[in-house]
Amino acid sequence: LYICYDNEAYMNTGIQKSGSTPYGAGTTTTPASLKGQGNPTPLPKDMGRIMAAHDIPYVATASVALLKDYKRKLLKAAQVVKERQGMAYIHAHSPCPPGWGFPASQTIEVARLAIQTGMWSLYEIEQGKYQATKTSLKPKPLSEYIKAQGRFSGLTDEQISRLEAQVATLSKRSSIDR
Repeated sequence: LYICYDNEAYMNTGIQKSGSTPYGAGTTTTPASLKGQGNPTPLPKDMGRIMAAHDIPYVATASVALLKDYKRKLLKAAQVVKERQGMAYIHAHSPCPPGWGFPASQTIEVARLAIQTGMWSLYEIEQGKYQATKTSLKPKPLSEYIKAQGRFSGLTDEQISRLEAQVATLSKRSSIDR
């Protein structure tokens, strides 16, 4: 069982850009972040789908915002490994207060907003079959997620529109049944 703990940057070595850093997020290694423009990179890598492309029996995404869902997926992944069906992979999303620029007391709320705004998708891929994870969280505008974090503070309206277009692309990908 492999769990990828994703805080969307290399936080332990100084908040550097990674393959999962979203467009517009400021880091210490995105040159544009000095001007408040953040990461100019296109869509972040979807590691869950990359892993699923290798025919891994169980792949899932999870979030610290929904611990019951996370636990259910952990138990399912552990069962796959216990039954020797192959490896299992969980991509766990967790905000980083100092790296993202918000108070630690808001960690769960920011994680919840990531799901509600489409910045983070919850899904499972079992034996190649994709299924979005259902949540009871009501959708919210992306602006709520952006405003909650300092790493997006310098974005222009044009850049926010670009980020919204990327979120729409990610949401469309997540709705496709494989």
